[in-house]
Amino acid sequence: MMDNKASHKCATCPTRHKTEWRDLTIQELAVVEQAKHAREYVPGEVLFHQGDNSDGVYCVQEGLVGARYIDVDGHSVLLRLSSAGTTVGYRAFLAKQPHGSSAEVLSPSFICFIEGAALSRLLVSNPQVGERFLEHVVKDIGDTENLYARSLTSSIKARFLHAIMVFYKQQGYRDESGNPTVKLPLKRSDIAEMIGAQPESISRLVRSLQTEGLMQFEGRKVFISNMDAVLLELGVTM
Repeated sequence: MMDNKASHKCATCPTRHKTEWRDLTIQELAVVEQAKHAREYVPGEVLFHQGDNSDGVYCVQEGLVGARYIDVDGHSVLLRLSSAGTTVGYRAFLAKQPHGSSAEVLSPSFICFIEGAALSRLLVSNPQVGERFLEHVVKDIGDTENLYARSLTSSIKARFLHAIMVFYKQQGYRDESGNPTVKLPLKRSDIAEMIGAQPESISRLVRSLQTEGLMQFEGRKVFISNMDAVLLELGVTM
């Protein structure tokens, strides 16, 4: 697809306030602009593969990217999701190590690649950039620990409900009748990977949730029929 740099300036990026670039001066943003390659991606494209060397970072302006790890036996696990305002691939770049997982585009996305040489200059000239990346590292570690703890202490049902509520928080809406609704950004098999469940377990769980009247499923669209009951299942009170 065509490079769309001209119509996606860093200074006016709608998600910059979420990124490590939010403290940059106009002059520093110009450095990023010169080192940036921006384009649209379709689901299934890979930004980098596990084991590739890092030569820069990717900033997600729109869409969804999944970090996928494949073990020596070929088993695949979806580790985390990166949505708009997230920088992808930064840990391998900062550590000067190969990427520990692949980055796969999961929904139509607009993503900017920023060359490593420019990022290295910014890390020297503006210490706040390094601080923002450090904050990102700490958040990722915390999210990983929480996910691991949840996998040990929560039922598959609770993990699945938690995943749906995360998606609802990110991109949910109220339909014309006022019902909480979300379109799942992932296939059920990918959600199963994320929460440590078998796909057939998710299929049974979907039927059970519909029978209980908690949620209704139409393809990837989920209607949350009883929000109070869902929150109660998760130990959250209104």
